[in-house]
Amino acid sequence: MATSKQTEILLGIDVGGTFTDLILVGKSGRVDLVKVPSDPSNLVDSIMQGVETLARRNLTEVPDLVSGVGRLVHGSTVAANALLERKGARMGFVTTRGFRDTLVMRRMFRENMYDTRAKEPEPLVTRNNIFEVDERVERTGRAIEELRDEQVLTVVEEVKRRRLESVGVCFLFSFRNPVHEKRVEELFKTLLPDVHVSVSHEVCPEIRDYERACTTHLNAYLHPPVHDYLSELNRRLEQTGLSTSMQVMESNGGVSDPDTAARKAVNLLLSGPAGGVIGSAYWGSLTGYPNFISFDMGGTSCDISLIRDGQATLSTPITSTSTHCKFEGWDVLIPFIDIHTIGSGGGSIAWLDKAGGLHVGPRSMGAAPGPACYDKGGDQATVTDADVVLGYIDPDYYLGGRIKLNLRRASSVIKSVATAIGRSVTETADGIFNIVNANMINGIRVVSVERGHDPRRFSLLSFGGAGATHATALMEEMEVDTVVIPSLASGFSAFGLLCADLHRDFVATINTRLSGVDVELLNQSLDRMIGDGVEHFSHNSDQDDIWAHCVADMRYRGQAHDIRVTIPARIKDISQIIERFNQTYYKSYGYLLDEESIQLINLRASVYRTCRKPDVDAITSRSSGPGKATKGKRMAYFSELGSYAETPVLDGEAIDAGTLLCGQAIVELPTTTIVVRPGQTLEVDTFGNFIVTRRGVRK
Repeated sequence: MATSKQTEILLGIDVGGTFTDLILVGKSGRVDLVKVPSDPSNLVDSIMQGVETLARRNLTEVPDLVSGVGRLVHGSTVAANALLERKGARMGFVTTRGFRDTLVMRRMFRENMYDTRAKEPEPLVTRNNIFEVDERVERTGRAIEELRDEQVLTVVEEVKRRRLESVGVCFLFSFRNPVHEKRVEELFKTLLPDVHVSVSHEVCPEIRDYERACTTHLNAYLHPPVHDYLSELNRRLEQTGLSTSMQVMESNGGVSDPDTAARKAVNLLLSGPAGGVIGSAYWGSLTGYPNFISFDMGGTSCDISLIRDGQATLSTPITSTSTHCKFEGWDVLIPFIDIHTIGSGGGSIAWLDKAGGLHVGPRSMGAAPGPACYDKGGDQATVTDADVVLGYIDPDYYLGGRIKLNLRRASSVIKSVATAIGRSVTETADGIFNIVNANMINGIRVVSVERGHDPRRFSLLSFGGAGATHATALMEEMEVDTVVIPSLASGFSAFGLLCADLHRDFVATINTRLSGVDVELLNQSLDRMIGDGVEHFSHNSDQDDIWAHCVADMRYRGQAHDIRVTIPARIKDISQIIERFNQTYYKSYGYLLDEESIQLINLRASVYRTCRKPDVDAITSRSSGPGKATKGKRMAYFSELGSYAETPVLDGEAIDAGTLLCGQAIVELPTTTIVVRPGQTLEVDTFGNFIVTRRGVRK
């Protein structure tokens, strides 16, 4: 891939569970990708190691790389890992008297009505650390019982005595009037300035008490580790001479400054995967593929999302009853990109259940010790071990030869599973390959079929280090005609970070019958939210770069769930909103009810500041065709043939744009391997994409 000349250096940093990816787009248009193993005990060290490697490799073009960076965007799994591994803060929670058990009582709703053994996650705060105070704000926002400072001071003393690191505060109807939450926050900051305070009117100021309380307590739990991580990373980068402010990817697909990101740490739960989805939407709009299923298979997990008409899909708990709106069982009342994550990656472990059935994932060997073939102490069979045994991955060319894989160790751990199930090593390796593929096919169906979309009408955009090895098998099962693999597939999430704009979300709860709403009051709410966003961004940007997108959460009276309707930033007449609601509702459900029963629940405004993105031009020819690109042949197993077959191996960097390959082949890039299966075709387009077409379909 090549880019047109940049006016500044762009640097994207994506920290994954197995590898940390750094992508540099220089002023000359040169693109450089560095992958270093992620160190779970010190992610910042992994990042700095990658920065040092980039600096050495680009010394000629950029003598002082870091000081010359004009934009740095970071996506990280630090928030998700802190939650999944229960490594957040020791926290307290302050709520209105009588609502101490809101976090436990939840909605009394079982996601799977037939699963009588389903368990909800335990709150992250123990019940003895949930404090009640006397206060009450009614639904109109009028305070009918004033908060008493002496009660709050008692709570402050208890927090100090118990050495809690963080406190969440969520009062009834504080989204209407936050005066009591503000007072609690003020007292804590005055008396215990080292304690992190999360207040619901800042984290998610909208209706739905349980979801708001749950989101606030998640934010309080994550605030300290995220704050410490971003502060340390910022400090280390500044020591190297970084002259620009770091931007942080959020779950909504936008980026924010480190202070905002740390204060609203819950917004970072999908920080890493969101970069890949935003990159997919941007890449599709550039290369002529507006409808993608984004498929990101790395070393630890697989992240799947749907891009329609060049736009990523957003989801929140109020738009659906399905589990995709949650994060590991917790309701999160903030806009998320709709990403379905499953534990299927190169490091996913193959294991047997009590009945001797073979499973793959969700547990992973991660970066340390990694798959057995890494020869770093791993002693369990993984997907990568199976790929090596099947001949898809060259043990001598993993990460361009920087890591030598041990085929004997991979065969040994696969053999231990094969012996237990009475199969050959090859059959077992192929079984692992097919099982992990089946897991990922189910994940694709979640974001497509279960959302009412036919996956056959979409292309599959495959990225992540392991994606191109498996995506070409998935397409046959799913009857997806085309798989698109960018030349920077293994670092595509890092590239995607550079495609995001600065973004802030605002919400105002209305919760009334639409026909009785004063249009001017709605416009005032929209003006206020958009104005807050403009004010936040305009101090360092031209207002011409700032724009807003407005939506409304609406439903018919008596319904429990809302639909989201795009509305103008300036409403002329209620009929505008009614018409848009009718169009959206009818498209979703195929019928309409009485317009008098339409309710307006929330107004939302997303305010963006456009940021500099990579400019991608058509690539230039790099060789004289596949004859020059051929590296040799090796034996690879294809279940379609039922045996190993001698398979051409090609250098992906040497294949010309426009070259067409037919039949089985293995195309090697320094950081990923494309397996073209029997009967499929592969072509390289002018953007460096490797386009694989399934059997029986010719473009």
